[in-house]
Amino acid sequence: MNGIISNKYITLSFRLILGVVFIYASIDKIAHIDQFARAIYYYHILPGWIVNVMAIVMPWAELFAGICLIVGYYPRGAAALIGIMLVMFLIALSIVYLRGVDISCGCFSVSDRAKSSALNLIWRDLILFVMTIQVYFFGRSFLSIHKLHPSESK
Repeated sequence: MNGIISNKYITLSFRLILGVVFIYASIDKIAHIDQFARAIYYYHILPGWIVNVMAIVMPWAELFAGICLIVGYYPRGAAALIGIMLVMFLIALSIVYLRGVDISCGCFSVSDRAKSSALNLIWRDLILFVMTIQVYFFGRSFLSIHKLHPSESK
């Protein structure tokens, strides 16, 4: 079982899947920061001033981490960043689910029509989180450009 969990091809697949998902998730948010801020605000979890900061920083962090995972530039750090974001998403979605609120999550589209069941989103993010943990702990150097960095060659 340990061989399957640490398989370099599974890790590479997870890196690519996570990278593509997070790059895709960032695109609409970057293009429509004001609408993304509104989506965050409707969670009614954060103070107003943090909402705007999150709306500006989070999509760029998603884009950066996704690119780093795909090319393998410090994939452990990128996986940690994605893991932190997924924990934040899971907490926010769980709060919304427990409140019984029906909102647009702002995950991949900031459109008001992009509504999904919070429970389905929680399951999706849990699966992504498991993939992130696997990337963080196993075989991150396969087809990674971080091996070209002088400090990594020792």
